[in-house]
Amino acid sequence: MPHPPNTQLALHAILAQVWRPDTIIHRFTHATSVLLRYFTRWKLPVNIHKTEAILFTRRRPVPLAPFHFQRIRILWNPQVRYLGLLLDSKLLFTRHLTSVIHKATGIFLQLFPLLALDSTLSIPNKIILYKLCIRSILTYAAPVWSNTTSSNYSRLQILQSKCLRIIGNYPRCTPIPRLHATLKVPPAYDFIYRPTANFFDSCPAPPNPLGGSEGNYSLADLHQQYKKYIHKRPKHLLL
Repeated sequence: MPHPPNTQLALHAILAQVWRPDTIIHRFTHATSVLLRYFTRWKLPVNIHKTEAILFTRRRPVPLAPFHFQRIRILWNPQVRYLGLLLDSKLLFTRHLTSVIHKATGIFLQLFPLLALDSTLSIPNKIILYKLCIRSILTYAAPVWSNTTSSNYSRLQILQSKCLRIIGNYPRCTPIPRLHATLKVPPAYDFIYRPTANFFDSCPAPPNPLGGSEGNYSLADLHQQYKKYIHKRPKHLLL
């Protein structure tokens, strides 16, 4: 597959990093035309209805003109779903976590008869059921959004504490540290910390240069790039 200039290919996405909005349209138009010739040559159909565009920026959004792909206008959306991850324009991941918390709550309500006090399951089996069916939803792609706000971590912890109280039949006033110590389940933040650390430790090993560059930065690099440190990336959870 050809690699258009000034862009990067990441599985099913095309990435471009620019400062001027008008340059974005030019680069994506050229990149899609190069890829379209390759797809046409090898008879690879492209699902245009699943093609979306999004601008990631912490600045005030700038209206962008739509670009065309196979004579169809591709509009700029404030959020897109990529491989099960809901990406918003500022990469705050609040909408993604709202979505997964809502989904995990629905699974919790379905499993409530198995987790409640009158269930015949033992507590270790209830915890296994929670880890497989609920926590796996809450922490999906955690190394990507681990730089989210502390309020989002609090929302994850609230749902986990609620599940643990039901599993162990603890009253609402039970302290959260006691729940984790008794049931031997780590807090949400500590659990997310581990896979994030493993991900960045393994970044230099894969041959994919795009994946390897994800872990190649430090807090000092960001201090040097920005006079006032207001940005935060996933690896900074570990620094």
